[in-house]
Amino acid sequence: MYIGSKRRRNGGNGSAWLILLLIGVVLIGGYALVQQRLGNGLSLSPQNATALPSVTPTRSVEDFVSLAEEAYRKGDYHSAINYYDQASRRRPNDASLLAFEARLMVFLGQAPKAEQRAQKALQLDPNNAPAKAVLCMAIDWQGRFAEALPICQAATQLDPKSSMAFAYLAEVQTDSGDIRSGRASAQQALELDPKNEDAMRDLAYTYEQAGSYTDAIYYYEKTLELNPNMPHVLIATGRSYVIIGQVNKAILYFKRAIEVDPLYAEAYDRLGGAYFAIGEYESSRTALDKAIELDPMRVTAWTRLGVLDFQVNKYEAAVTDYTRALTTSQAVSATLTAVDYINYGFALQLTDNCPRAVSIFNQAATMVPNDQDIQDKVKVGLKRCSQQSAQ
Repeated sequence: MYIGSKRRRNGGNGSAWLILLLIGVVLIGGYALVQQRLGNGLSLSPQNATALPSVTPTRSVEDFVSLAEEAYRKGDYHSAINYYDQASRRRPNDASLLAFEARLMVFLGQAPKAEQRAQKALQLDPNNAPAKAVLCMAIDWQGRFAEALPICQAATQLDPKSSMAFAYLAEVQTDSGDIRSGRASAQQALELDPKNEDAMRDLAYTYEQAGSYTDAIYYYEKTLELNPNMPHVLIATGRSYVIIGQVNKAILYFKRAIEVDPLYAEAYDRLGGAYFAIGEYESSRTALDKAIELDPMRVTAWTRLGVLDFQVNKYEAAVTDYTRALTTSQAVSATLTAVDYINYGFALQLTDNCPRAVSIFNQAATMVPNDQDIQDKVKVGLKRCSQQSAQ
């Protein structure tokens, strides 16, 4: 009797649950139908159901290195540096990754930052020849030739077959005034690797510094045959064309550098100088303004803008330009040339600020005591200020 009573209770509940289940199915089906009509993608059929988002696979170090190399070949040094940085974050103890990143920083004019990267690489691996060679180049590009030279020599001793090490040794030897040794090192670098772009570039550089600009252009263009998308080499080629008076051809190279990398401040700076040389002042100003926009600490862009403003009789603006150039040079541990100080002095004199102008003229005279042309200009400037004070 107890068992029978239990069965009757189970039977009643089962019917109720069945009715509730049927109602639920109807409601769910109706909701899905409405949502499907509304375009929300809900469906009870598996083939029409919204797919779950897939998980993006994590990129490997090798992937980032490949992307960096591809960006480099396109002349996009900024992206290449970023990819090397991503690779380095995933393999923080790889000194070579830091060295490759530092190399491109040098070419972008970021030598102090490159020096830090290369130093970090050598902390990880003191015997890494590429890192030591890049450190040498980073220091060399900051004008510290005596400090850079033994570092490059040590790199060649660490790896006597490193074309990179001999290429950068060639550069610092040339900057140190030993052009013959520089050329020999560049040729040795090319013997080790005839397709080394840096070796060919530095061979060209030895000719440029020797004043053999036609030969320099020849080897710079040979470098561009190895890789046509190297902004710093395009700029170097244009630089040599400016010196031999083929300014219009130089402009083509500077413009090409900008096409390859629209963020390359030096290309705009050089382009502004080239336009000024042929009297296209508005184009010059546009290019120089862009250089300063990209790199407000670019001293040569400020001095070129000063020359431009002086030329068009905007003396107050020229004073502002040269003042900015001077303060910027002090901030980045650079120096203005004696010619810059002469121009600055005349701009000050023409804006009735002779006390400051006299100080600037004297600075120019002190910098190059044996340059008769500068000394003569200083005398003219001081004489004008003396006459101006007497009025």
